[in-house]
Amino acid sequence: MTTSAPPIVSLTDPESLRLGAQMTALAQAMAGTEQVMDFASTGWLPDRFFDLLTELYATYDSYIAHNISTSALKIQCRFGCTRCCHQAVHGVYSFEVIHLYRQLRSLPEYGDIHNTFVARADEFQKLVAEFTAEPGHATASEPTAAAYAMRKFAAAAKPCPLLLGNNCRVYEHRPVPCRMYYSLTHPMYCTTPYGQNFHIEVPEETNAILWDLSSRLAFPFSEYLAQGLVSFAFRRQFQPWNAPGAPT
Repeated sequence: MTTSAPPIVSLTDPESLRLGAQMTALAQAMAGTEQVMDFASTGWLPDRFFDLLTELYATYDSYIAHNISTSALKIQCRFGCTRCCHQAVHGVYSFEVIHLYRQLRSLPEYGDIHNTFVARADEFQKLVAEFTAEPGHATASEPTAAAYAMRKFAAAAKPCPLLLGNNCRVYEHRPVPCRMYYSLTHPMYCTTPYGQNFHIEVPEETNAILWDLSSRLAFPFSEYLAQGLVSFAFRRQFQPWNAPGAPT
């Protein structure tokens, strides 16, 4: 699958640059949040940090919408289509995992969601091990275990544990890899090699700040959403985000 925006998406016109600069400023504000330095010992971040993340997401959505609307792209994605939600979500920042845990932990069904993520993480790891055990799996298009596992996982087309019917439980809080994904072909092709899928990525300068911040907040951490959420739940010992005794 293609992992960058098609050439017909500019990304360099004045409005794109303005929105990109706004995202960079928000990323810098997130990175400058005082409690970031203490996260390794406290395991906690203030609401202000996540307010900034929400604002960053909104700006990123505007950035994507602007670039699609000013292009000649014939996007096939429609609300209620969940084909992109039947793939492994990879490339999440650590603070996105933390943010999703904040949203999910209080749900009555959180235990079932967590158990399904455990199963997904195990399935993904088995595919990685399969690739490692058989070097012959490597190809020009799939040179790494992660690329191999991503394709095999997509072919299985198992739904994301966050889906509830045809809706994402945390749609407003979905991570960047979910927001950037679009298709030019019928949804039935999205989990196959025939899909013409592409990403409109976070601008490079913003992305560099966010990955540096992500590294500073690692707990340990996996860029694969299932593994990241499972490991953070164990780090938190499954406590609610605002458990008794937590900073307020």
